[in-house]
Formats: sequence, C-alpha cells, structure tokens
Amino acid sequence: MNFPFFPTLSLCSLLVLVQVSADTVLLNNGKSFEGTVVYEDDTYCLIEILVSEGIKDEKKFLKTEIKSITKQSPDIRDFEELKKLAPAPDLLGLMEYEVRVKKFESFIKKYPTSPKLAEAKKMNDALFEELEVVRQGGIKFSGKMIPAADYLSNAYAYDESIAAHKINREIINANLLGAMRLFTDYEMNFSEGKARAELIPKIKQVLQVYKTNLSEGIEGYDALEKLRGVGLESMTPEDRERTERALDDQMKSLKERFNREKNMKGAWITPDENYKESMVEALRQVENEIKRLDSPPKNSTVVIVSREEAYRQAWEKLPNATAAQQKAILENLKRDRMPESYLVKLKERITPQQ
Repeated sequence: MNFPFFPTLSLCSLLVLVQVSADTVLLNNGKSFEGTVVYEDDTYCLIEILVSEGIKDEKKFLKTEIKSITKQSPDIRDFEELKKLAPAPDLLGLMEYEVRVKKFESFIKKYPTSPKLAEAKKMNDALFEELEVVRQGGIKFSGKMIPAADYLSNAYAYDESIAAHKINREIINANLLGAMRLFTDYEMNFSEGKARAELIPKIKQVLQVYKTNLSEGIEGYDALEKLRGVGLESMTPEDRERTERALDDQMKSLKERFNREKNMKGAWITPDENYKESMVEALRQVENEIKRLDSPPKNSTVVIVSREEAYRQAWEKLPNATAAQQKAILENLKRDRMPESYLVKLKERITPQQ
C-alpha cells in the first residue's frame, strides 16, 4: 500500500518534456509526426511515436497520404539513447559505471565516422575518470566526485548527508513506506545529524498521510471482503474453487511476511489491503512514531562534540597516537555509541606499531 503523496506531471507536461531526435513523416495535409519508422513498404508506413517516458503509440499511413519521410541515421538515434547515460547520477555503483563506459566504447567502435563521435568520446572520458575514482573507493555526491581519502576522513558526515538525501528522494517519489524505513535507519545511525531538523517535519507529514491511507483501508476492508464474496458467488464452481485456492495461497504468503516483519526489531510492517491485521499493526506503528516525534527529547544533555566531529578528530589522531592512546580513543567512541561500521573504518586506519 503506497499512495500518491506529491502531485505528478500531467500527460500534457510529459508531452512537452519528450523532445528527442527522430524520423519525421510529413503528410500531404501539412501535419508531421516524429518518431521511429518501424516498417515501410510501397503501400504504407508505420511510425512509432514516443508519447511520454515509457509510453509509445503507433501511427499507420498510406504512402499516398505521405509527402516525405526523413529518416534519422542510426548513429544519431543510438547517440540520443547513449547521452542519457552521462553525466552519471549521484551514488552510482562501480558495476553501473562499467556498464555505461562499455556502451560508450561500443558506440565509438561501431560509428568511427559519426558526427557525434567527438562528443561521445568526451562524455566517455568524463565517465571513465569518475569510474576510476569509484574504483578506488570514492563516491559521487551532489554532482561532485569525492576521492576515497576525502570520503574516509569524513565518512560519518558524508554518510549522514547521503542518508538524508535518500529519504528526501523517497518522499519526492511518494514512496511513503520507503521514506519511513530509511528514516528509521537514519535515527539509528545519525540521531544527532545536521539534517535531522529539516527531516522531522517532512517525516511527520509522511506519517500523517500514511495514517490517513491506512485508516481508509481499514474502514473499507469489510466492504471489500463483501464485494469479493459477491464476485466468488457469481463464478462457476470450477472458477470459484480455483480462485479460492489462489486467495488462500495469497493469504498464506501475506501472513508469513507479516509474522516475519513483526518478529524483526524495528521493522516497519508492509500493509496489504487484503490482510486487515497488517494494516491495523502498521497503523499502530505509525501512531507510535508520531507520538515519539512529538514528544520532547528524554535526554537534554548538551553534546560537547558531535559524532561527526568525533569521527573526524579520531581519523586525524589515530595514525600518530600510541597504542594506549589509540585504544582509549576507540573505547571513548564506543562508549559514546559511535556506530560499529565507523569504528571498523577507524580501526583500519591504525597502522601496526613498530
């Protein structure tokens, strides 16, 4: 159950956004259509038109209706698809970089005389440079490449910013449950994070919308069950038996997932409109989270050094510290609940004492 949260683009907006080079069919009446000519013979022409991202339509015209057909060369068409791969988005993984570079190299090899060759090479060179940074352990974030050394020296701060970025992305994409799950992870690792103050009101809004959706699903459950019953009664005995078996299998699967998630500490229940108990439990979780966020902090102790700064200081001090000092630094961080993953990074920072 994942309901829309933010307005989506209308079809007209999408039509404006779709602007790509294409074959052009010009009719005798002056109308023209841009797309990809997928078939043509002496009688008619079939052109595929991109209406919006992922949505295509086909138009068929008799040759007697057509004044001219202007076809795009294959290298231009391939380049239009290729250029969507660069520049690479933030946080792209090593394998994804390698796939993109291979596609550019394939284009360069296939079309050595293309007018787009120089542009393709330039884009590929930029991708390859980023690939090398990622290969060495770096990342791309906020449109900038962060070398491994820079990332590791300030890993806590970078990871906190990345975690907040992912939450905001899920909110924008109207993935309410995904945003809530990521925020739970954020709270576990970055409860003192700089972005928390900005995230809280957004998450509260997500929770309220999600609460409304769940409440409506619970209220309408009995009516939905009744409607299913009416549908089953209208079936032939054979179809009813087959459908009931399928519904039983579905319910078994839903119950198994529900019990598995309920036994996982801190896991958000995945609600399903066909399983009322899952919606009721999810609603209970949402109400508890709203209450938690609305409550004043239990511990009002002033934080002298944030985890972000504590990590950064430890990274700088550890290499030149004595074995006893290194041990004390790590023990202090553990006492202050530095997440284990960052303690591991810091331990790897320590060079063996001679």
